[in-house]
Amino acid sequence: MAKKPQKTYQELLKRSYLELIQGYCDKGYKLAKYGSVKELGQKYDLYKIVIDPKARKTLLITAGFHGEETKSPISLLQIFDDIVRYANEMRVRLIVYPCINPFGFETGRRYSPSTPRGMGNNDFMRYEIEPDKWVGILKENEPSLSCRIVDSKAREVSLLKHDVLEYRVPEAVLDIHQQKGYLETGETFAYIFDRRPTYKRIMKKVGKIAKIARNEDNPLKDKGREIPSRIDNDGFIEIHDGSITDMFYCLGSIFAVTCETKTDLPLEKVCQINLIWAKDLIKLIAKRK
Repeated sequence: MAKKPQKTYQELLKRSYLELIQGYCDKGYKLAKYGSVKELGQKYDLYKIVIDPKARKTLLITAGFHGEETKSPISLLQIFDDIVRYANEMRVRLIVYPCINPFGFETGRRYSPSTPRGMGNNDFMRYEIEPDKWVGILKENEPSLSCRIVDSKAREVSLLKHDVLEYRVPEAVLDIHQQKGYLETGETFAYIFDRRPTYKRIMKKVGKIAKIARNEDNPLKDKGREIPSRIDNDGFIEIHDGSITDMFYCLGSIFAVTCETKTDLPLEKVCQINLIWAKDLIKLIAKRK
């Protein structure tokens, strides 16, 4: 019997979650199921990949929170061999969640039906800005009295949170996203919390692949609360946004980055950018004593 030809990455853009997952199996990787969700009658099993589980240092990679950001999980599959080779060379463990929102990936809808209207799904934190007044996103320089980890109403994200917190806090976290629509000044930017000089050196490499967005407003909403936000001159947004990177930054991760590329950026360039971030984060944590 003739061997069934593998799907090309462009064909995967047609949004088949099972074929995306099969792509990792075809590469020889062992996937572990950490839960399943049922959306509109369709069951989706959720998978993770752990590489070199005994390594002392860890990079956590997540992709596919938002369904319209199709090249996020597809690019990760395409560059995964390169990431694994480099992580093995540097003796860094990888914990990878390759497609968090399979319903969204297949349908192109940003959120799954289990996500309540008006709420996002990359939702892990709450900040107390006044006694008993909790918000999901802090404005720039807004003080908080305390913070806490919460359970997302999106079922697939709740399962992710409970699974990933079973591991020790990773030294680095990379959340791979895309930006649809509004970007006018460039094609890529990143969310960070600190360590700007370090990330500027990485962004300089990224800038050779695609134009960095700079000095552009990026307003956010938090349950009707308007949150002014802006991509700065270095191509970064610094904000506590309640995301998975925010959660791990608060838990003690040394490096926490969300990389963003425009959804209409060619897949090849998206792959190159995401690979730069992954390999540089691996190198950074490997060299720390």
